[in-house]
Amino acid sequence: MALNDTKLRRISGKAYEGPEEIADGGGLSVRISPKGLITFQYRYRFNGKPARLKLGTYGKMSLKEARDALEECKGWLEKGKDPAMQRKKAKDIASSSPSISTLVDEWFDTPSVKEMVKYEYWKRMLKLHITDNYGKLIADEMSPVEWEQIFIRITKGGSPVQAGNVLVKMKQVIRYALRRKRITSNALMLLEINDIGSRPNNGERFLNDVEIGAFWNAIDKTKMSWQNKMFIRIVALTGCRGVELRLAKKTDFDLKSREWTIPKENSKTRKRFVRGISKLAADYLQQVFDLYPDLSIVFPPAKLQENRPMSASTLISIAEQVEDVMGGEHWSLHDLRRTCKTKMAELGVAPHVSEKILGHKLTGMLAVYDQYDYIPEQQDAAELWAKKIQECSEINPLSLQN
Repeated sequence: MALNDTKLRRISGKAYEGPEEIADGGGLSVRISPKGLITFQYRYRFNGKPARLKLGTYGKMSLKEARDALEECKGWLEKGKDPAMQRKKAKDIASSSPSISTLVDEWFDTPSVKEMVKYEYWKRMLKLHITDNYGKLIADEMSPVEWEQIFIRITKGGSPVQAGNVLVKMKQVIRYALRRKRITSNALMLLEINDIGSRPNNGERFLNDVEIGAFWNAIDKTKMSWQNKMFIRIVALTGCRGVELRLAKKTDFDLKSREWTIPKENSKTRKRFVRGISKLAADYLQQVFDLYPDLSIVFPPAKLQENRPMSASTLISIAEQVEDVMGGEHWSLHDLRRTCKTKMAELGVAPHVSEKILGHKLTGMLAVYDQYDYIPEQQDAAELWAKKIQECSEINPLSLQN
């Protein structure tokens, strides 16, 4: 006769003198002690030998859960796997899956993170917003929606910008854990700041001199391929859009004249324009050209080395890897363009020249009458900017994690 909850509740925790074992069906049964302790078990045969597997005790495991466990065990048997070994593996994995607190602590223990300017501040912030309330949760078991609720709670508390900042910091924690294969789920990485909060003065972000130095020196400390390191250096030196360099062909460049022609199909304005570049940028580009002498694309996929542009997603990954090492406030590839424009203004570069470098349309009467490319002026400005970057890199601290 099948078991039912009424029968089990009547027996559980009370003196018992009935049969020691009661079957439920399909190999599932309960063993009952004289004191009313009820244990679910599964009897089966594996490799021709009888076996018995303890599933759990009534009270901690319901009858429905025991029946579900039975079906799981039967599924393993059908695949030729021993249910006892499979349950042990599952238990070992569950016990070794780190909690959010463990991952945060491990990240804070890394040498580069300990150099953060705001190390103590971020220890307090992650404790307040993450580990105090959610630290015991297992990271691998978290869904994107569950992660999302953590940060939305910060936003609902009146701090949408802080929610975004905490998300950026937790992405660094999770990215570190993923690299070390401590976890397998990248659910948190699917969230964007705009999903849960807001960015701080997003349209005004540019890197200051110390950040520029930290950025430039962080590139070599990443584990990126050599060509990807060159890619982001050239983006910074030229003030270009990432897509312009990603799609660029060698024939677009005259390195001796230090000119880069952006064809209309690669231009955001859908108009061809010419950009003057620095000697350092030209030198870097020549090194990249020499890496793949038989390819027409400047930056092919690093691993495949096919004659096609690297994927668009690689651009985001490159910036994220540099940001992880550099630390500090969040920035994007577009912020590098804004930094180039801002610092050129500080260096005395005329606005119409820096606008030409960035590939912007001139406005007003200049747009109508001024068709000059200002190539020599662009090149002079690019030289000033390259020198500025190098000067900043010499005063840079090891890390700007904040």
